[in-house]
Amino acid sequence: MMLNIKYTLLILSCIILSYTVSAQPTDTTFKKHIGGPYPVIEDTTTETEIDSLGFYLEEEETYNFDDDIDNNASMIFSYFEWMPGFGLYESFDVLSTHYRHTTPVKADTLILGNFCTPAKYRVTSNYGRRRRRMHYGVDLGYPTGTPVVAAFDGIVRISKSNAGGYGNLIVIRHDNNLETYYGHLSKRMVNPGQLVRAGDTIGLGGNTGRSYGSHLHFETRYLGTPFNPAKIIDFNNFNLIADTLYTSGEAVKVSTPPVAKKVETSPANNKVYHRIRDGESLSTIARKYRTSVSAIKRLNGLRSDFIRAGRTLRVR
Repeated sequence: MMLNIKYTLLILSCIILSYTVSAQPTDTTFKKHIGGPYPVIEDTTTETEIDSLGFYLEEEETYNFDDDIDNNASMIFSYFEWMPGFGLYESFDVLSTHYRHTTPVKADTLILGNFCTPAKYRVTSNYGRRRRRMHYGVDLGYPTGTPVVAAFDGIVRISKSNAGGYGNLIVIRHDNNLETYYGHLSKRMVNPGQLVRAGDTIGLGGNTGRSYGSHLHFETRYLGTPFNPAKIIDFNNFNLIADTLYTSGEAVKVSTPPVAKKVETSPANNKVYHRIRDGESLSTIARKYRTSVSAIKRLNGLRSDFIRAGRTLRVR
């Protein structure tokens, strides 16, 4: 009898206890883990993959190169033989805006190659001293949002925002050993190390940096030394003045070659001929006779720059 009563009381106690626990509200705010507590988030998703850190993985998005601008801004590029200026420039620095040359440089002849005017708009401010500061480029009146293109073939060296007075800036080192600057852009569309061709869109015109109206600031430099872009570009007709540029040391001082010392002429029609010697190239011959490579190729029906020693070329 007493045993039955005790057993009945035990069952009743268990029933009452289980009812009390189930009646209390469940705490869904935190739960214990090693190092916890951590917040518990109600999962309303279905078949959502979760990574090892507990974050919901988003669906894979289509890669957009424009969204990746600046992601490699901290990279230091190795300088390879196939890159523009190798053997002349000492580095390919993607961090420092201005290149600094430290070793002596001999006079050189540059073949400018393919060209496309970066902006078909008139010059609003020329190269030269502007009150107390030097203006190292030309300004082209350029509406915000208008595409800006590369002037020559090359590789992007600098693409950065807030580059001092330049605002959004792109610098390209070209196959012809020049560098060109494109400043005050509203948007940059290329990264350092990216190959570009003359005419490729690299950004959009704007009014960033030290600028008081929408325009493109355009510079040309040789081994870090700026020179007047009007030496090589006709900004009224949007084409090159000549296809060959002559340099003296680090600076671009002359746009015409020195006077030829020896000229072989034909008295009948004043034509000028030159016999090719070992080691000579079309650029050195053009410089000697104060002409251009394209003019020599046109006179002799040449399709390439390859020439052989011993052959006679008409140079005028």
